[in-house]
Amino acid sequence: MSCVRAVPRIAGFLLIAFIAAPAARAEHGLTLAEAERLALERAPWYAHHRANVEAAAERAAYEGQLPDPQLSLGLLNVPTDTWKLDREDMTMAMVGVRQSFPPYGALDARTRRAEQTLTRERARLETERANLMRQVRAVWYELYYATQGLRLIEATRALAVRDLEAAEARFRAAQDSPRAVLRARQTVARFDERAPMLRASAARARASLARWIPEHARDPLPEALPLLPAPSETFDPARHPETRAAQAEIEAMRAEVDMALTEYKPGWMLDLNYGVRRPMPDGTERPNLATAMVTLDLPIFRSQRQDRRLAESRSKEVGARLEAEDKRRELEAMYGAMRAEFEALDARVRVFEERLVPSLKRETEITLAGFAREQVELRDARMRQLDAELELLRLRVDRSKTQAELLYLTGEEP
Repeated sequence: MSCVRAVPRIAGFLLIAFIAAPAARAEHGLTLAEAERLALERAPWYAHHRANVEAAAERAAYEGQLPDPQLSLGLLNVPTDTWKLDREDMTMAMVGVRQSFPPYGALDARTRRAEQTLTRERARLETERANLMRQVRAVWYELYYATQGLRLIEATRALAVRDLEAAEARFRAAQDSPRAVLRARQTVARFDERAPMLRASAARARASLARWIPEHARDPLPEALPLLPAPSETFDPARHPETRAAQAEIEAMRAEVDMALTEYKPGWMLDLNYGVRRPMPDGTERPNLATAMVTLDLPIFRSQRQDRRLAESRSKEVGARLEAEDKRRELEAMYGAMRAEFEALDARVRVFEERLVPSLKRETEITLAGFAREQVELRDARMRQLDAELELLRLRVDRSKTQAELLYLTGEEP
């Protein structure tokens, strides 16, 4: 009986937990760290680069191996008049093995090329991870700005609606002019005009998030603005994964040049054959025959093949060097621009936080405490305060986005 009485109580607990779970998730919200983690787990393009690394690792394991040997089976010197295997001395069943050997140094060059390709793919995976983090952060911060901006507008709009209702009541009581009502309506209309663009911005940001985390793109965001790690004060482009990928490509092209040089040397092939002969028609035994042959390549027409292959490989190496230099300059230019923008945004945020916004808040408080009959001053003060708070929010978000760009360049601990 005690177990029976406990069933409704357990069911009640389960129902409360089921109802409370979505509320707890909503309170927690889609934090920036959670969005980054989910994107790294589920983004298809990042998984594509992981697959490239795995493929390159497999290639590096087999690229330096000799070609597989070949097995030969056949009948040799069968007379076509009788098709009998015991009529002619040279008729035999043959089994043979053939193994080819590339020119000296070719396998080492192929191994080095495969290893550098693996290094390049690993660097590209690291680049894609940093790039994915940068994109997710930029979209998340844009969504944060839109949602927090809507909250600010809705809170101030509620005060404006209350002022409008008070102005209409005073107008009906012949205590205020129609002009005051019109101005109050204009203020509410200004809020209604600004909100749709923020809603559209939020919808665009959520659509972008759905590219990486479609199941959580509609989750609410927390109210607190997350802080990113401080970017390094110095920047070395050689440490950036894009530079390391470009350097690995140069090394791979050097291996290509070495492979082209080995084609000036002859490769060779070894054939081992064993022929079995049947006894003569009179029963006389015939000895079996063994054959060993070595076949050499003859790279004598070099101008039409080897020279052109070598010129192609050297041109590709020059192209890889130029690409690496261009990437280095691009990264240095990006860092200089992002560092200057970050410092400017940080200075503006401090001005807004320490001087402008507190001053506007104080102005609004003084205007509200004055109980001025003319409500225009109060509405104007509130609008100036809202504009300053929205701009401060915009500056904080832009500073965080620029900080994410700097972290992409300077790197951070995963």
